Amino acid sequence: MNKLEIELSNCFGIDSLNYKFSFEKGRTFSIYARNGLMKTSFAKTFQLIQKGKSSDISDAIFGNQGSAIVKIDGQDISKKQVFVIKSYENSYEADISSLLIRGDVQTQLKDVFKIRTKLLKSLEKDSGLKIKKTYLGKSVYELEPAIVEDFGFAEKDILSNLDELASYEPEIECGNIKYSEIFDDTVLKKIMDTKFQEGIYDFVSASNEIYDSFDYLEKGNLTLPKLKDLKKALFKDAFFSKDNKIILSGQQPISSVDALEQHINEIEAKIQQMPAYKAIENLLSDSKGMTLKDIIEVNPEIIEYLAVDKLIDLKKSLWGSYIKKNNILFGELRDKYNSLSHEIDNLEIDSTPWKEALDIFEQRFSVPFTMKVVNLKGAIIGESMPQVQFSFTKGDVVKAVDRSELDKLDTLSQGEKRALYLLNIIFDIEQIKSTGEEVILIIDDIADSFDYKNKYAIIEYLYELAQESNIYMLIMTHNFDFYRTVAGRLSVARENRLVAECSDNNLKLKKEFYQDKPFKNWKNKPTDKYIFALLPFVRNLIEFGVDRNISNTESDYLFLTSLLHEKDDSMGITFGDIEPLFQQYAGVNQFGESVEKSATVLSKLSLVCDNITTEDTKLENKIVLSIGIRHEAEKYMFQQIGNYTGQLRWTKNKQDNVGGSTEFIEFVHESNNQTRQLFNGFRQFGNDEEIKILNEVNIMTPEHIHINSFMYEPILDMDIVELHRLYQTVRNLR
Repeated sequence: MNKLEIELSNCFGIDSLNYKFSFEKGRTFSIYARNGLMKTSFAKTFQLIQKGKSSDISDAIFGNQGSAIVKIDGQDISKKQVFVIKSYENSYEADISSLLIRGDVQTQLKDVFKIRTKLLKSLEKDSGLKIKKTYLGKSVYELEPAIVEDFGFAEKDILSNLDELASYEPEIECGNIKYSEIFDDTVLKKIMDTKFQEGIYDFVSASNEIYDSFDYLEKGNLTLPKLKDLKKALFKDAFFSKDNKIILSGQQPISSVDALEQHINEIEAKIQQMPAYKAIENLLSDSKGMTLKDIIEVNPEIIEYLAVDKLIDLKKSLWGSYIKKNNILFGELRDKYNSLSHEIDNLEIDSTPWKEALDIFEQRFSVPFTMKVVNLKGAIIGESMPQVQFSFTKGDVVKAVDRSELDKLDTLSQGEKRALYLLNIIFDIEQIKSTGEEVILIIDDIADSFDYKNKYAIIEYLYELAQESNIYMLIMTHNFDFYRTVAGRLSVARENRLVAECSDNNLKLKKEFYQDKPFKNWKNKPTDKYIFALLPFVRNLIEFGVDRNISNTESDYLFLTSLLHEKDDSMGITFGDIEPLFQQYAGVNQFGESVEKSATVLSKLSLVCDNITTEDTKLENKIVLSIGIRHEAEKYMFQQIGNYTGQLRWTKNKQDNVGGSTEFIEFVHESNNQTRQLFNGFRQFGNDEEIKILNEVNIMTPEHIHINSFMYEPILDMDIVELHRLYQTVRNLR
């Protein structure tokens, strides 16, 4: 596999996305996409491709038909070439049957299944029942469950009951009768009717008399209803023109419809003299009833088995007769299965691929339970889905529950539920690995809501998958820390590290600009914009390290804080003043020639912000806009509060205070959260629209201009369009 090309439109939340993934540099891509941008829609689209339901792809909200053109090396992708791993699916369970056996047993099992299918197809033809049919829009198995139910077998499949079927001797031979023509709901209702149960013997006796009286009739072939149909056909086709004639056995030639009608009238007159025959004939007058009537007339030996208490014996006799008709095929199936069954009975679960997959999980992930399959044989032969039992231990007490009971008890944490989901994913992936076929894994936020231990266990498993030659991965996440860690641990090529962006409803995947930490690039080329972007970083280095007071002020930390908040000294700080701090604390190179060192820092802030457009999606632009937004908001609130002549309320040291604007502003300068306290004062008198705008500042910017363990992840998630809009809105307040 060399290339994956996608052209998506109206794919749920994706209006448009075109991209070519080249696997020339590696089989793994890491994709960072903020929440709500693409991940779920992308995964859902490919999941429908995986299920063979591409026609269901659409814009679910607006009802537009979707289109997903996906090609691998120029050929349309097949559903076997993709496997989607969503963030979490509560009811997801893998089919682990094939993991329970190794190759040699699996080969024998395939032979057994092949013969079983041949036998079931023969039984389908003989019985009239379908192996599988559609009922209320769902596929349901019909034939095999009917056999199991009719014989009352405990094991719910034909393979487990071959010996019992072989030993059964049908009470009557009736292999020429279709099961479906008797045990149809409509027909059974007629059979159960009192008139039928009480009059069936008299009906057969009368029937014999009629056929004896009119020897041109034949049971099951030329009956009275069929003779009437013949008359209608001959009349419709003008058969008797040109002196054409028909001859009924033992009768004179018939040369007209009227003459044929006379014979029919004679038969009906005879029936009128036989109430027992007439009553049953009326009961069986529809098409299904006439079929039953023909069966009875041709096979009168089944009459005693149509009694209510003998119907079950008739069912068994029908199946027994069909099996006798297919005795060679049945015998071959029985011999092969008995040989295989012995091997399954001696199977060591610890040597199966299932146990190997379970070991992968248990060695890496922390969960409070152990697991085992309790219906090994039934699961292998397909009698039932594998039933996994979960065992919990407290001291010397072990409590075992099945999956449904575990879900009902709802005792697992969200992380443990996700771990269980991940286990099922591992089962499926191990099956994919074993096939050797090339498959693309679409992975959507797989580490979401895991603790760090399990999160890194996931990364380690992804690393192992990346070593598999048949596995290709598109790993999507909204967690920038996880994105960076995956890219590093899996050695994802530079070209394969992508960031999702949206412009004018068109989604784009772009190569990540900062392959390493962004500070490295900013430090080496300190322009005005990069200096603003580095401000929070340098200030936090001082906060978490040793404040050396290079600025010869109260503290270097507070000195730089004056550039992130409106302080009395904010407008007097120059680029030359802060250059030594950047060099000493962060190892920044000497400021570039483009930096006017005598200029005040904040005098340049609005110029830099004003030149940022919605196309400038790099991290430094988001940080600078966030700083600009905060300054514009604080300047406006200081101005409005300073002009306010009323009383303001605030809380200091758990004490409620009331005073004028001067006292309030003094309190603000002393507080640890200047922007928030300014807002608390402004909201006491500002109009609703301005309060709404300034509250948005509080929501969008607090965490953006402080570094944290996720390296500015909150601001990376923020759309540049939103920050640009808010900056313009706040500026317009002045």
